[in-house]
Amino acid sequence: MFNQTILTDIRDRIPIVAFIGERVPLKKAGRNYKGACPFHQEKTPSFMVSDEKQIFHCFGCGEGGDVFKFLMKYEGLSFAEAVRVLADRAGVALPKDTVTKGPDEEIARKKKWCYRINQIAAEHFSDRLKSDSGQAARNYLKSREIKDSTSTQLFLGYAEKSWDELVRHLQAKKAPLSLAAELGLIKQRSAAEASQDSSEGYYDFFRNRLMFPIISPRGDVIGFSGRTLEEDSQETAKYLNSPDSIIYHKSNSVLGLHVAAESIRKSDQVILVEGNIDLVSLYQAGICNVIAPLGTALTSGHLRLLSRYTKKMTVIFDGDTAGAKAAMRALPLFLEAELTPRAVALPDGEDPDSYVRKNGDEKFKTLLNEAATLFEFVIDLVAKDTTNDTSGRVEAMQQIIPLLSQVIDPVEQGLYRGYAARRLKVKEEIVTDALQKRTKRSQKGFTSHNTAVESIAMLKKPDQGSGYWAEQLLLETIISKPHLLSKVAGRIEPDQLSDRSYRTIMEIILAEQKNENTFHLSHFLEGIVDPELAAQLRSMAMKAIDIDDTEAAQVIEDCLAVMERRPLEEKIDAVNEAIRNAEAEGNEALLFELLATKRDLAAAVVK
Repeated sequence: MFNQTILTDIRDRIPIVAFIGERVPLKKAGRNYKGACPFHQEKTPSFMVSDEKQIFHCFGCGEGGDVFKFLMKYEGLSFAEAVRVLADRAGVALPKDTVTKGPDEEIARKKKWCYRINQIAAEHFSDRLKSDSGQAARNYLKSREIKDSTSTQLFLGYAEKSWDELVRHLQAKKAPLSLAAELGLIKQRSAAEASQDSSEGYYDFFRNRLMFPIISPRGDVIGFSGRTLEEDSQETAKYLNSPDSIIYHKSNSVLGLHVAAESIRKSDQVILVEGNIDLVSLYQAGICNVIAPLGTALTSGHLRLLSRYTKKMTVIFDGDTAGAKAAMRALPLFLEAELTPRAVALPDGEDPDSYVRKNGDEKFKTLLNEAATLFEFVIDLVAKDTTNDTSGRVEAMQQIIPLLSQVIDPVEQGLYRGYAARRLKVKEEIVTDALQKRTKRSQKGFTSHNTAVESIAMLKKPDQGSGYWAEQLLLETIISKPHLLSKVAGRIEPDQLSDRSYRTIMEIILAEQKNENTFHLSHFLEGIVDPELAAQLRSMAMKAIDIDDTEAAQVIEDCLAVMERRPLEEKIDAVNEAIRNAEAEGNEALLFELLATKRDLAAAVVK
């Protein structure tokens, strides 16, 4: 395991808000920062980050932890991998004899080998593109006016026609072929075929193809996309892409992000194109904030990935029927993610590659600047495809109203209602009425928590729930002001808390304070195995109690007073029951005795 001192040093050197803020847009929210959770789709931001406590927590999906946990979840790394990445960033030297143990050690080792194998393959494909055998691939790039320098910058390559050329290269590099097969670089032969060759029963998956490595923002080669050079073949797929693997998931990965990420952040905009060559041509023209999905239609996973960099997206559609259909498919995904993308429809027969080569980058940028929203683009498509008679308008309304109902922002929805009415040549009241008849989607809002003052007011209400609120507020205050924990020690024992999870939290807090003579939330969370309990604690920690130490001390005192009164109040309840029984039985002696007991208990409660 990594030494706790080293982990603390790394954690202390990397402000978690700054680190996460590089990947997720955050805004100040009191003492914390808030943004849209990168780990699930949500309508209203519920993802909170605290520099003070060095943790993050999503009130929507419950995900949370420290900076190590964030990087593990965000980039799919093991704990050991996350430590190494963050140690390098923090400038903390890890001992050479550091040994990582635990269930993720084997996964980490396997991932390391996968990255290594893909890197070997990428370098090999790059070398082949520059060799004599790569002439056909170079000719193809030349026909598309792609410069050698651009090919080098994007690490393009060539997979030869040979059935086992890559297999033999991997063998020479001592790479495990079974793992290369898992990555989709090679395939296993049948038993009969395998017995007649020396390549350990494998053959190359990519053959006679221009190769585009799929590289993560961290610089790891996670997969490949290969374009055929056999243009006349009816049996050969135009593109082949790596299958999903332990390091690559096509629905959550895009081509070009490793070179586009910085430009996307600087321009606060990302351009989505369909084809690999489209991306290369735009990049060469100086339009660098461009990416392309890989071998699949746009997915919600792609939008979640890109939303980490910007919320402003422009989708480029080819000027044909397929482009129109792609726009219709894409809009619901953007609406679900509460994004308002723009759309550019190129002239019929054009794609981004051909357009930018014919017209130059400035004219292409003009198209971007003049682009309408994707919703308006879709309304135009629907209006164009339907007739101007009543049945055509009804058909158009049936397509547009369900989409309009998904627009959450009332101003944005109002603008689209007006636009739809004008394009369909109907009164806006008709569109509004049709929209109102649809059931509105429920919205999951982010509920703000009670302030300390409100919570104290609840404590002083003489109802059965006050004890629960006292326990919750006590723990929230201790977590917010750990240096005041000494005011609790000796006053109350964990078993006096009625809520089981609160008892567990109090037990661990007091044990941590006893052993360390202090309380560090990030350290404390590491020791909690139960994910629900950890989520509950993070949730409490994010309910920042914005009061000074004097007020916090009074809150603790009030909470303890309520909790100390509770046993007496329970005894009073029992005495009241006994009094009712004594009255029913006519036992005056016992009745007077019980009334005296109740008087003493009531006096104790007042104290």
